[in-house]
Parts: sequence; C-alpha cells; structure tokens
Amino acid sequence: MSIPCTLESFNLPDLITLAMISARNSGCPNIRQVACPADTFLTDLSPWIPDFIDALTRPLTAEEAADGTYAPPVPPRIAMTGTYDEMMAYFEGDLVAQYSGGPYAWMTDGGPVVPPTEERVARMLTGTSHSPDEVIEFSKGKYTATIERIAVNAVMAGCKPEYMPVVLSIAETGACVGYGGDMAKGHMYVVSGPIGKEIGMNQGFALLTSGNPANVSLKRVCSLMGINLGKCEFGINMLERTGPHSWGTIFAENPNTPWDTLNVNFGYDADESVLVYWSSDVLLVPFKNIYISESMRTLEDVQCSSPEALVETLKLTSQGAIALFCPDTAFHWASKYDCAKTMQTLKDYLWDNVTQRADDWYSSYLMVTHPEFMRKYEAKERGTRQLNPDHLNLPDDAQVPKLDSPDSIVIVVAGGTGDCQTWGPTFGPPNTYSIDKWR
Repeated sequence: MSIPCTLESFNLPDLITLAMISARNSGCPNIRQVACPADTFLTDLSPWIPDFIDALTRPLTAEEAADGTYAPPVPPRIAMTGTYDEMMAYFEGDLVAQYSGGPYAWMTDGGPVVPPTEERVARMLTGTSHSPDEVIEFSKGKYTATIERIAVNAVMAGCKPEYMPVVLSIAETGACVGYGGDMAKGHMYVVSGPIGKEIGMNQGFALLTSGNPANVSLKRVCSLMGINLGKCEFGINMLERTGPHSWGTIFAENPNTPWDTLNVNFGYDADESVLVYWSSDVLLVPFKNIYISESMRTLEDVQCSSPEALVETLKLTSQGAIALFCPDTAFHWASKYDCAKTMQTLKDYLWDNVTQRADDWYSSYLMVTHPEFMRKYEAKERGTRQLNPDHLNLPDDAQVPKLDSPDSIVIVVAGGTGDCQTWGPTFGPPNTYSIDKWR
C-alpha cells in the first residue's frame, strides 16, 4: 500500500507520478493508492483508515491481478529528421509543468544540445572498441542501454570520441539515476590515471569552474544519461540540491603528489586509468579561515590549513569524507607533519581523531531512523579499524569515530599552486571502475 500518495484534489500531482514510478520499480505497477495530505507533521491517519481497509480488502480487478514484467516502450532508433530548430523542439518537448516549480524539458537538461546525427554518433563510437549493440546494465540492473544509445547522449552533451571510455565508465556506475528521497544523490567522479591528461581534462588551476571542454561535457553527459537512460525526472525522482557541485561533478586527479595516486591506492596499476565514483551526497565545501590571532612573520603564518583544523571540519561529516589538496599543500603536509607522511597515515590519523560522544552517535538521525546502520555495525568483526560492536553500548561520554573506517576517507590531490584545501561529506567509501577496459 502506498501511503504518501495524493490525488489531484490535494493539488500535489507530482507525488502521484512519484508513487507510480516507485511502484513500477518495485515490480507492482498496478498497486492501489490511497490519498492523504503530504504533511510532514501529520500524526493522525484515522480519517483515511477506512480507505486503507477498503483498498486492502477489495477484490482485485483483472488488470490488478495480471502478472508479467513491466517493459518500457522502446524508442525508435531514428527519432526524427528536420532542421536544428526542429530537433531542439523535439528534444525539449512540451515542457513538463510542476505545481511547485518551473517547467523542465523532456530529453535535455534545459540547454541546447548537439544534434545526434548518424554521422556524429558513428564518429563518437570510434572512441571505443566495443560493439554499438553491447548492453550495459546499471543502477543495480534496473536499467540497461546499448553503447550506441550512450554514444547518442555523449554527442548531445558535446563530448569528443576520445572521451568515450570515460563516458562508458560513467554509464557503468549508473550515471545520475534519480533518487526518490528528500535529497539529491551527489554522483561525483574523479578520474585517476593517464587518460585525464590524454583527453585534456582540467586537473590543475580552477578545476571546478567552467571552460574546460572535457570536464564540462563529461559532467553534462551524466545529466543527460540520467534523464534519457535512467528515467530521471526533475522534481519527481531526482530532488536536486542547490550548488554547482552536487550532481555529476567530475575532474581529474593531479599526478603531482607526495602520496599514492588514487588508482594505486585502490589497488590498480599506476598506468591504469580509473574512475572513482561516489553515489551519495557529496558537496565540496571551501576550507578557509581568515582569522589569524597573531602577527604574521612568514608566509606560512598565513597558511591556515593543518591536520588539527581538518579534523575539526570533518567532524561535520558522517560515515565518510573526501579531503582535496592542491599539490603544494600536499607536499607541505607530507614534509611537515608525521601524520601525513603517506596517504594511509593521514587517513588513520583522521579516523582516530574525527570523533563524537557516544550518546550523540546513538541518538543521531541515521542510527534512530535507519536500523540497518545499527545492524551493519553489529555485523562487523570486533577489534578491527572500523566501526564495529566494540563501539556499541559505550558510556555516554566515550569518544567514537564519526567515520566508518579509514578507508571511508578519500584523499585527493588536484588543483593548482598555493595553499588550498577543500573537504566534503560522503556516505562511506566510493566505488572504482576501470576506464581502460572501455578503450
């Protein structure tokens, strides 16, 4: 039974669509729906109990009793022919109106796209040795797409053929498939290995700003694949957060580092290109402190980054974290601080010191509302360097690590010169995918 559904009379039509999508994805496309107000503070459902009982006990109709597997309609290989303006009108479609916000386009992110002609798609496919008919499964098998359809979206996003191995790795992760909850899923990517330099990705100064064709088009193809291949609908099963780095952010790691590069850290060879992928909420937060309490004598006095300061900022996270260093800062830390001699020693230091009171952890939102987290920690092996049963049932004032394990902390080196550092919260460690297998 789908409780949080509403009828048009409640003036919340988006939730009807959301409920239908959720039911279809759960294998129950004909599930009955009972309407009640979408009020977060509603505590009494008794006025709707008779409707619930009726919907649960009324005999099934022939349509409701039908079995089988839902099969979405297969779009034609050639969608349309015409001028550029006619093509844009087709892909934009009749803008889908929302009661709670502005309208959105049908098959684009709202901006103009490159026409995916047969010639352009064929040229894009030269970027990989894989067959155009090969099928990729993503989002835990909920969706599939041929490499040709992925190439269509790459063309639309403005990608070049040499980007295709990265595009296919992004598709393999699930791209930016929508999330039917109360926040956006971040879907952030970092490219590690030679291909970043090969295709001209920005791994240096201003790496998170617009202007670099590779970074910008690869970020955009995340959105387009989510819309066209992952059935993502803005405001329906994708609730976007504000900020420029919350959906599909991608950049390349800078190989100029005193520590392991990410591919090596995750067990790959140094010359293998790898996509590091966070499927959860990731928002990089500028790390800055403009208050200096003593007179400045050297340039280092102005540099505000330190392991202690990073510990304090990461206490705002939960489960996992990303710390991004410019190369200068990474080399400075590696030479000055014993805890930062290697990537592993820094991760261990942060895990040991980013802590919280036990009673705060036990009463936190995730532990109270999501019992699966408690079960996850109960199932871990005792005595290991991760949250495990040893951290449960401690005195209220005991200090407990906030992050799941040292491996849930990812250290990235990227950006230009100067002392600069950024951090962000994540829900645990990222996943990694080989890019080279798609060459």
